[in-house]
Amino acid sequence: MFDWLFRRRTTQQSKLKPAKPDAGQLFKLSNRFITIHSIGYHGLVTRSPAKTWVLSWKDSTPDGIRDGSREAGEGRYVLVDVEGNAVRVDARMARPNNGAVADNGTFCLEDWHFGNALSGTFHVFSAQGKPIITKELSANILDSGISRSGRLAFCTTANSPTEDGHKLFLFDLKEGRQLFAVTPGRACERFELDEAAQQLVAKVAGGGEYRYGADGDLVDEGAADVALLRSADYTAVILTAESMLKGNPDTEELESISAALIRARGLGADDDPAWKPAALKVQGLAHEALGQASEAIGCYEEALRLNPKIGVKRKLDGLTRRQL
Repeated sequence: MFDWLFRRRTTQQSKLKPAKPDAGQLFKLSNRFITIHSIGYHGLVTRSPAKTWVLSWKDSTPDGIRDGSREAGEGRYVLVDVEGNAVRVDARMARPNNGAVADNGTFCLEDWHFGNALSGTFHVFSAQGKPIITKELSANILDSGISRSGRLAFCTTANSPTEDGHKLFLFDLKEGRQLFAVTPGRACERFELDEAAQQLVAKVAGGGEYRYGADGDLVDEGAADVALLRSADYTAVILTAESMLKGNPDTEELESISAALIRARGLGADDDPAWKPAALKVQGLAHEALGQASEAIGCYEEALRLNPKIGVKRKLDGLTRRQL
């Protein structure tokens, strides 16, 4: 069971009448900002995929004097109906950030909370500003998003000493409920949402992907391993290769792992003092599993030279004795 931390927070909303057809454009929009002079508002902006809705937020005190981390002074957010030329939602939240809006006007926001505690609240609202999901978290929110048609939403959290730390959450907005909360076991660059399949798609640097089903399990662990071995992120390659080696891979898989590690070193691991010893260690493990003792010895020796505590001294000694 998760030790969720719930706190009640009020959200004030003011309904504004749509602009009259002859009143001209209600707002001024640029790539990053929106200005609405009639309500004295200027803030960051994101658009729905069809560009029919604009969501904006402003993480600063009402007087605009202080923004970012603070102890008081609620921020503000607005939802604009572009085709209707009207502000549909105008409300306040402690520290609104990182919003997204669907083509039906459903939108999500992260509240980063006042103070310095590891906490946050993930909110999803209807186009009328009514709460659909309010998830209080005892960890900072790292990322979040909503699907194109407003059926699904997700958020991820950073590490914390609580049950909410380093978690991945998926929500069904039609039912207004959480589908899962899991600790992600694989790296990824970003997430996308597949509404039809009700799956969370993890996109890997370099173009690969893998998926979480509605139950929070990986749809295909093998596909995840393959995608991450082909990643353009050398840290993901090294960690995936090390994990795969613990599962007694067959010869074909071992050859793929070995080739991926060589590629990871060329991608930048050899230029990273923190990761080169790890890459050499895992490459040595792959060579040893393939029966390539000389190559394994070379990798282990170099790894130990760079980091005497890398943990392959016994393996090196054993291989060396068998070579005599």
